[in-house]
Amino acid sequence: MRHHAQASGYDRLADYLDADVIYPITEWKLHQRAIARAGSFLINRSGSQWYQRDGFMSELEAGWKWMRHGRQVFHFLYGENSYRYLGNLKLTSIQNAIICTYHTPKEKFNQLIINKKPIQQLDAIIVVSSSQQEIFSDFISPEKIHFIPHGVDTEFYRPPSNDYQNDVCKCLCVGTHLRDYDVLATAAKALSTKNVKFIVVTSAIHREKFKGLDNVRLLTGVEDDQLLSIYQSCDIFIMPVIDSTANNALLEAMSCGLPIVATNIQGIRDYVNESMALLTDKGDADSLVNAIEYLFNDEDKREQMACASREQALTFAWDKIAIQVKQLYRKIST
Repeated sequence: MRHHAQASGYDRLADYLDADVIYPITEWKLHQRAIARAGSFLINRSGSQWYQRDGFMSELEAGWKWMRHGRQVFHFLYGENSYRYLGNLKLTSIQNAIICTYHTPKEKFNQLIINKKPIQQLDAIIVVSSSQQEIFSDFISPEKIHFIPHGVDTEFYRPPSNDYQNDVCKCLCVGTHLRDYDVLATAAKALSTKNVKFIVVTSAIHREKFKGLDNVRLLTGVEDDQLLSIYQSCDIFIMPVIDSTANNALLEAMSCGLPIVATNIQGIRDYVNESMALLTDKGDADSLVNAIEYLFNDEDKREQMACASREQALTFAWDKIAIQVKQLYRKIST
């Protein structure tokens, strides 16, 4: 995913598996462009809004590997983007297993995936939030649906080696997808007279929401090392969302040892607990303000939550998540 940091993203799972990885094409050759154009009808009729030529070409390569021999497991790490047609090869004499991991919450999923019939050909589905299980329960056997959490690189995303001494309480928000920046802007305005500053790492399209707020600094195009430094130099991680399943930024902030203030929805509760997070009401700026003020006024509480946040993140280290995924591979391939 181009918008992910190099150390981020669900595709990092592949680094912890003994697997043959099919990578998306980054430098297109003439014959690949011609094949993609020839398949444009199938791409346009896929019934999946995020299924584009990258996914189509990856499925073609997977199909070629499928026909070489059986008893393989094909895992689509981003099911919304890359899976559509490979399941049709189950009609051949060569039998393999297919898994997809899905990342979007219910409303977004139903907007993206119009044709759900290909999903019925899957041998297993991984969801990264327990809230997603109801998405598939109407057309997939429940025993095929597996909640395996998203992972995080706990070696790259780590607490600072030295304590930062900030003159102000620095609150950090990272990301774009399904963020509630209207609520964050309202909260920032309410706290403008306090010794609280906000750093927002997001797309420039959100800049207008924070116009005129001197206590907000918006950053775009941040490099990996700079992002790590930002995590390590802040006091509180803020994550108001409209909806969510797993979230890279949340896990990264936890791994860097930041206390969490986030919206109280299931996708968040799957990853945090009360020892390291304050959960606020969805769409309620006052609730967010109260949580920030509480932590702003209690440095000891922030320190306790910071330690608990790092400990919780370690349970989601990629090597631990990979063990669960490998167990699923063995289960469906026997």
